[in-house]
Amino acid sequence: MRELFGPVLDPRSLQAVAALLERPICAVDVGCRDGVRQQWRALGSHGVLIGFEADSEECARLNASASEAGSERYEPLVLAAREGPATLHLTADPESASLYPPNTDAIRRHPELWRHEPHGSTTVQATTLDRWAQDRPVDVLKVDVQGAELDVLRGGESTLATTRALEVEVEFQPLYVGQPLFGDVDAFLREHGFVLWRLRDIAHCGLTSVGRDEAAFVVGERAETTRTGGRVSWANAVYVRSEAADPDVRLDWTASARDACAAVLFDLPELVVLNLERAAEGAQGGARRTLRRQLRKARRRAQRRRLHGLFWEAPRHVRGFVGARLAQS
Repeated sequence: MRELFGPVLDPRSLQAVAALLERPICAVDVGCRDGVRQQWRALGSHGVLIGFEADSEECARLNASASEAGSERYEPLVLAAREGPATLHLTADPESASLYPPNTDAIRRHPELWRHEPHGSTTVQATTLDRWAQDRPVDVLKVDVQGAELDVLRGGESTLATTRALEVEVEFQPLYVGQPLFGDVDAFLREHGFVLWRLRDIAHCGLTSVGRDEAAFVVGERAETTRTGGRVSWANAVYVRSEAADPDVRLDWTASARDACAAVLFDLPELVVLNLERAAEGAQGGARRTLRRQLRKARRRAQRRRLHGLFWEAPRHVRGFVGARLAQS
């Protein structure tokens, strides 16, 4: 559905809203091998995009190919809960390297986790998100660091005070020894004023062997409809500020406009519309006209997506209804 219709605010509309703000949207991606998300680049000159990647060679490559639209750069830094030397555990697939040692028992049970097989370690100098930010506001945050996500968040508690939405990879079984799991991350973020809004890309690890050139990890509902199935292992969890998702809370119109932009970057249509409504109510003059215009566009696109979803899912709903009636007969 997202691929067919895209976000409820296209790049031009997103930039029109972001242009009303007193400063650009700052979006930070921790663990950004292959670069920040393409959708974030839709901010153009109204966005500051920062990526962190432990691999200095990968950082150099990303900086060399960084988008010229807006400010996009990559930092070869390891973020953790505290500053100082840290051990980076290397793995068969460089993308699976972690500050936590791979769980060899999980690798034994789930052959497709061969990517996590230990390949030595190295000492790195870690810093914290708060140390890097030094009170600079971060509006949007994405953290994907192979089990050490809670460490990054703990090292960024002051920065989280300005963050409006974030996506964090969470695990439901320990893929690394001693790593925090979903419950730990969820409790921490709830304590800091966030609510869970989406669980996406829910991946399952099977018990059967896979070839090293095969696509691995059954994702989403396919786990229920395929022979392989597999144990639920990790997902991407999207959190938003509780007040940004509460229709009864009234914020300064620029705060609501910023929340609408953050919701676009994580493709949360309902929150885009809600926050545009609140922003349009509080703004005046040209800003109000701009927001009302973009709100009308967002409502139309959101409605098309809802209708498409109903028709797209109709065959599955019909099969479920017929199956239930047959079971009763």
